[in-house]
Amino acid sequence: MFVILSIVTSLAILTTLFHYSTKRQATLSQKFETLVLIRQILQLSRQHRAATHYALSCKLTSEAIFKVNEIYADILETSELLQTKAPLDSRPMYRIYQNKLKAMHDDWQSRSLVRNQTIHGKNIRHSMYLLDEVMINWLIQSEREDMMSEYHMNWQQVLDSMEVLTKLRICIPDMDSIDDQQRVKFYCDKTVRKLNQLALICPLSIASPIGCRAIHELSELASSETINLSPKAMYDLTSDVSTVIAQVFDQVLSDMTESLYQPLPSIPLGIVEGHQSKHSYV
Repeated sequence: MFVILSIVTSLAILTTLFHYSTKRQATLSQKFETLVLIRQILQLSRQHRAATHYALSCKLTSEAIFKVNEIYADILETSELLQTKAPLDSRPMYRIYQNKLKAMHDDWQSRSLVRNQTIHGKNIRHSMYLLDEVMINWLIQSEREDMMSEYHMNWQQVLDSMEVLTKLRICIPDMDSIDDQQRVKFYCDKTVRKLNQLALICPLSIASPIGCRAIHELSELASSETINLSPKAMYDLTSDVSTVIAQVFDQVLSDMTESLYQPLPSIPLGIVEGHQSKHSYV
């Protein structure tokens, strides 16, 4: 009787442990998939911005418009998949997210480059905030206080860099007067300092060709007497900076997920298919 009771007890314990392990694995998998899908939408949004910028700059050729629509179809497909994979209580939030992605595409052909940059920038930042929210919830549930502190510090550096870059972009349409140019040079210098701070988090991204070129050009602008770059060239430069910041944040996320579950799949962050140039427009 005692032997039977021991066997039954052992089986009950094993069943409970198996159930807990299966549930934990499912939760980890769900969080990981959510991060992967939002990250994919973020990259597709960057590609959409690049493609629409290219199309608006090239008189809306049929080939360029086709490329934009192709990327948008991928965005819709991925955002639909995100809503099916995400937890039930998060799905209303992701439906709102999808509506904003639709608005990003709806009237793009009638926009100026400045407005197009602004609308895409808001959606790209929204994607990054969603990634941050998923990551924080994951860390809290995992009770990893040590990782939470490190992640928060790195995220704050990324967020500060994004804010400075946004302020620089706001200055670009107005570069006529001496005061306007002084403001641009001030934010160019501040952006360089933020990138140098990000080098402590992810030195490889900052030391990459695109990172080195961006820092060099920003430093030259900050120390120049007069800014002679066109607004389009300035937007191209700030797009390179945006790429570098995205690479740093992506590395931060991958480091966290590797410690919690597994590393994120590799994804190119600095190339837009079909439209490569000195600046990648992303």
